[in-house]
Amino acid sequence: MTSGILLKKVCRAADSARLVHVGLCCAAIAMLAGCAERKVRAFPWATAVVVRPNPPIVHGDPSSAAEIAPDFRIEAPASNGRLFATRPAPPRPHANTPQQPEAIGAAKSQMLVPELSPQETAAAKAQFAESVAIVEQNLATAQRRKLTSAQSDVVSKINGFVAEAREASGEGDWARARNLAKKAQILSQDLASSL
Repeated sequence: MTSGILLKKVCRAADSARLVHVGLCCAAIAMLAGCAERKVRAFPWATAVVVRPNPPIVHGDPSSAAEIAPDFRIEAPASNGRLFATRPAPPRPHANTPQQPEAIGAAKSQMLVPELSPQETAAAKAQFAESVAIVEQNLATAQRRKLTSAQSDVVSKINGFVAEAREASGEGDWARARNLAKKAQILSQDLASSL
C-alpha cells in the first residue's frame, strides 16, 4: 500500500510541475507579445504626405531664440519670364513611297548568310525537303476536317513559316530555311494530333 500512495504523490508532483511549466510559457508569450495599444503602427506611403512633423517646444524666453536663429533670405531666380523651357520638336522624316520597296530589297540583300560546308548544305536541303513534305501532308489532312478558330490560327502560322522557309531557300540560306521548315513541321504535327 505504501508504494501506491508514493506513486500517487509522485504523479501529483509531476502534474503540478507541468502546470508550472505551462503557466510560465503562457506568461512568457503574453509578455513577449506586448500591449496591443502600444504597438507601433506603420503608415502607408500614400498617407505619408499628410503626416506633419512636431516642432520642438521652446522652453524659456522666446526673444533669445530669435537672436540665435540664422537669417535666411530667399530670392527668386532670374528666369527672364520663362518658367518652363520648351524643346523644339525634331524634324519629321520625309517618306518617299517609291523608294520604300527599294529599301526593303536593299535590307534583304545586306543580310548575312552563314557559310555552310557542301555536306552541311546537302543535309540542310534534305531536312528542309523532308519537313516541308510532312507539313504538306499534315495540312492536307487538316483541310479535310472542320477546324476551330485556334486550329485555323495554327494553320496560318504554319503557312507563314513555310512561306518564309521557301523564301530563305530561294536566297540560298539553307540553315534558316531548315529551321523555319522544322518549326512548321512541329506545329503541323501538333495540329494533326489535335484533330
